[in-house]
Amino acid sequence: MERLKTFGALLLFLPLALVISCGGGAGSSNSGMPSQQSATVYTLGTDASPTMPNIVSFVATVSGATLSDGSTSASLTTTPQTLDFAKLSGLHTLLDLNSVPPGTYTTVNIMLGAATISWLDTSAVATGGAPVVSTATPTLTSSNVAVTLAQPLTLNGGDTVGLFVDFDLAKSITIDGSGNVTVNPTFNIRALAANDVQREIDCFFAGVVSVSGNTMVIQGPHGRQYTVSTDSNTFFAPNDGLSTFNTNTIVSVSGTIDPATHDIDADEVLVVSTDGFFADGLNTFVSPTPGPATSLQVFVRSELPDGAGIPLGEISTFGLNGSEMYRIGFINLPITSLLFNQSSLTPGQRVAIGGALDTSTNPPGLSVHRVILQRQGQEGSWVSGSTQVSNGNAGSFQLMDNRLAGVLLPSPLTVMTTNATLFINMTGLSTLTGTSPIDLRVVGHVLIDPATSQPVFVARSVELIND
Repeated sequence: MERLKTFGALLLFLPLALVISCGGGAGSSNSGMPSQQSATVYTLGTDASPTMPNIVSFVATVSGATLSDGSTSASLTTTPQTLDFAKLSGLHTLLDLNSVPPGTYTTVNIMLGAATISWLDTSAVATGGAPVVSTATPTLTSSNVAVTLAQPLTLNGGDTVGLFVDFDLAKSITIDGSGNVTVNPTFNIRALAANDVQREIDCFFAGVVSVSGNTMVIQGPHGRQYTVSTDSNTFFAPNDGLSTFNTNTIVSVSGTIDPATHDIDADEVLVVSTDGFFADGLNTFVSPTPGPATSLQVFVRSELPDGAGIPLGEISTFGLNGSEMYRIGFINLPITSLLFNQSSLTPGQRVAIGGALDTSTNPPGLSVHRVILQRQGQEGSWVSGSTQVSNGNAGSFQLMDNRLAGVLLPSPLTVMTTNATLFINMTGLSTLTGTSPIDLRVVGHVLIDPATSQPVFVARSVELIND
């Protein structure tokens, strides 16, 4: 607990938004699907980076979530779920999709269970050592949280509506002088308009069940199955496509829920494994550096299949030999000068590891076949005077990140933008001006700039945070 006590004052200001675990599961088939007389509600979640620099995970069990009109309730989830409330940092994932009776609902009820909080001890990094992870058990003041909607949610038969859920730990967490953590859960929930940019699902891992024409059935988190529709505009990596998929294929899907079919209309489909196993997490240590890496240490946050043998919430070492396929996931941006390979791994990157798992040994062995650089989110303050505009929204700025990424990445961190970067709650790159810090959330990829050999953040989106 000594490390946690050291950062006690910072924990008082820890802001996390809802975080739904971005992983997959095995089990039952699709249930709770809508009928013609029902409305359909899908639930999306995200999170924000913690203000305490070393927080890497906040895991709690969500035993259920319901909509209520004061007298009757309708379920938003089908099974209890163990969720990491410190993972996505601005990414969005699909929690569940269910039929709901028509009506006007005023309250969302969320039932919580046991929780753990984990942080990185980086004291050995200054002398070339690797971080280690420590865990504590916080106390929840309430296991049943009722959230009154700012605007009542009216559902008619045939409607399809998304709910966007934030868990605000900035208002939830306190810590006493002995380092004991108490969480008074505070949620912010709103309905998503049909044209809301937050409707995008961009972190959803699942195993392929079947393929038919331009569609596939995937088994997503907690055993639910979903249909994914693709078309000529769906982005696939070179040599990937539905015709190459089988039941050993694991994918990450980006897209939106179709209001008519309730399929996921895919913008992008990324193969993260062709061997029936993958693990996703935060790269904490690379060896050797500089030079081609022969191993990396990853704080593992999810895996498929669930319970396959790589322990979640711990740091695992993955060996590399140069035969692996290296790819950048979902980076349809003009950044050809920036590459990703065995020599450009760096702590602070979010990576997916795909390969063949050997469960005959304890712990299981893994032959790594793919290393995928994943999208990730960072939060911090814009550095006054750092904005450089090259053309339109193409340019760069500096982000002062004093959170987890600031421990593993440079701070300030250079953020590169392009004319394809999405700006949320702001008109564009030129908005970043003035003499005062501006709170931002950026989503994109951490890459090595060959001109400087330093990590840079290539932004897919830049969001002005309005408290």
